[in-house]
Amino acid sequence: MRTSLLLPLLLLAITAASQPDFDRNYCGFAPNDSIDITRDGIPDLVVQGSSSGTDDEPSSSGTCHLYVMNLPGTTILNTRDANGYWRTKVCAEGERIPAMPTRPQDDMQIPKENYTDGSVQVAYWGYGHQSALVTVTPGLAAQRYVFRTMHEGKWWHGSFAIDRSNSTGQVNIRVGVLVPADQAFVVR
Repeated sequence: MRTSLLLPLLLLAITAASQPDFDRNYCGFAPNDSIDITRDGIPDLVVQGSSSGTDDEPSSSGTCHLYVMNLPGTTILNTRDANGYWRTKVCAEGERIPAMPTRPQDDMQIPKENYTDGSVQVAYWGYGHQSALVTVTPGLAAQRYVFRTMHEGKWWHGSFAIDRSNSTGQVNIRVGVLVPADQAFVVR
């Protein structure tokens, strides 16, 4: 009797071990690439991809998204939308960013802007039955983003822009300005 119970379990274990690897890279993403925008040896941002596809395996079609996101220790300026959700703030060149407040936060006053986690979509494309054309986020080269980070034991803030080269697929980050957090600056 015991052998008749063990045999199906053993066969189940053998077939489970022989399943193919389901972690496929349908989008052709390169490994995550960290970026040190303050040049202090500590990565501040990461270029990372995500995908969503059909439930069949292997996935017959889906979409791919390429993002630039902050890493721990660095935050991106976000603004609250009409529904109360935080969204990465897109700044224009020449916009003035005030110095960071040093007074304690008033819990009765909810800020409209805050430094928190954020991401910027760089491009998207499809695979399978979806369009395989890479679509770069419209107006990406003209958009500027503001960040805050710890550098040399002190809080700093600044701006950056994202350039994406269509020919090589490489994402380039240009730092516009980096100043101590107690100083205002103009986005570049």
